[in-house]
Amino acid sequence: MANDFSIVQCIYNHSHYPPEEMQKILAAAEQDESSAAKLLADEAVDIAAYHTAVLKAMGDIFPQEWNWYAQYVELFMKGLKDQLSTEAVVEDVICTEPERKPNYATSQRLSGDITFVAGLIAPEDVYLRLAERYSNEEFTAMDEMAVDCMEEFINVINGLFSVELGREKIETDLELPRTEQDVVPHGEKQLCLRVHSSAGSFQIVMAADEFF
Repeated sequence: MANDFSIVQCIYNHSHYPPEEMQKILAAAEQDESSAAKLLADEAVDIAAYHTAVLKAMGDIFPQEWNWYAQYVELFMKGLKDQLSTEAVVEDVICTEPERKPNYATSQRLSGDITFVAGLIAPEDVYLRLAERYSNEEFTAMDEMAVDCMEEFINVINGLFSVELGREKIETDLELPRTEQDVVPHGEKQLCLRVHSSAGSFQIVMAADEFF
């Protein structure tokens, strides 16, 4: 899969701005990407910045999943930008703290030659903001339409990932997305990474089985 270059991820990998400042940088980059380019040091340029962050976070755990997890995160982050018009960066350390409540988790299982489950967990306010960006509709409270939006987003990302796996001769089928409230993830070979976006902070979760 071709790498998707991200100026903001390069900046974050190199400088590790605190979340509040990073959100300001992300919001400004949504309006004018050149504002982020001005912060990019020459030595920070990395054409595989998402991969760099994921592999640093994973260290020596789950070596057989390194490439799959890094590929998935790259697709997910590209999806945030292309489908939700949301600039975002992913941390390069494993997220161990539970998401603040109330939160909502949406996941989807890929089964076949391998089993892979991926999705997100977001506080309710962030979940709603992401759903708004996907649908271009305003949500004042959690409802079925907000859930449908995020399930469709995850379905699109996982569909693209299934295609990527197919190119590697790994056949998978998508099961129906699932959504649950107040989740603490607990999957096999689980990797949780915190994402900072202009819509707020949340977790991306990948595992070898259902994590809730």
